[in-house]
Amino acid sequence: MDHLCYKCQTSIDETLPFCPHCGAPQIRVASPEDDASPQTPQYSSDTPPHLVTPSTWPAGAQSQGPRASAIQWELALKGALLSGLGAAVLTAMPVMGLGCCLWLLGAGALAVWLYQRRVPGTIVTPGMGMRIGAVAGAIGYVATTIWTVLRFASNSQEFRTAMQEQMDKSLATNPDPRAQEIMRQFMGNLNTPQGLATFFVLILAIMGVVFVIFSAAGGALGASMFARRRDFR
Repeated sequence: MDHLCYKCQTSIDETLPFCPHCGAPQIRVASPEDDASPQTPQYSSDTPPHLVTPSTWPAGAQSQGPRASAIQWELALKGALLSGLGAAVLTAMPVMGLGCCLWLLGAGALAVWLYQRRVPGTIVTPGMGMRIGAVAGAIGYVATTIWTVLRFASNSQEFRTAMQEQMDKSLATNPDPRAQEIMRQFMGNLNTPQGLATFFVLILAIMGVVFVIFSAAGGALGASMFARRRDFR
């Protein structure tokens, strides 16, 4: 096709970049109809959110419904601190301390529940709940350790006396001479400062494992329970 040169008005071939008569450059601007605009897939407003895939979302649209995401620890730590300290207080009480494992399970579940309250619309998976619960257990363990160390430092002699009484009862009920000899050696080591410190550190290590494992299990169970309740709604 031919067109007119804008300078000399001579009819020239549109494929030529310059006019062969006057040498003026031929500038062509594409019309809006020539631009192929990408078609954005549409979906009905009545389509359930779980049937809408990312390939059918309009540009800039976001999926509806809760989504799993990374843990926002600045919010999760607040609930973990509250639940961990609560479990530590219940464990330190004379009678309530008998159910320490239950308090730790509850602390993990409570930490997950408080986190979901602070971050609505977020799915907490069992793995996320386990990590949140483990942090709550670690906080409870630290608080319990501080209380135990302070109590032990002020009543170390009372602790030795209680252990000696318990050992005497065990010796009286166990007729095995070998077992009695082992118990006597244990009490002999326990009466020394090094033996008492080693025994105390061992107890604290076992207590730390129990705190973290049970609270992590409580967090995973709590996340699963809350997810099922949300699905039933």
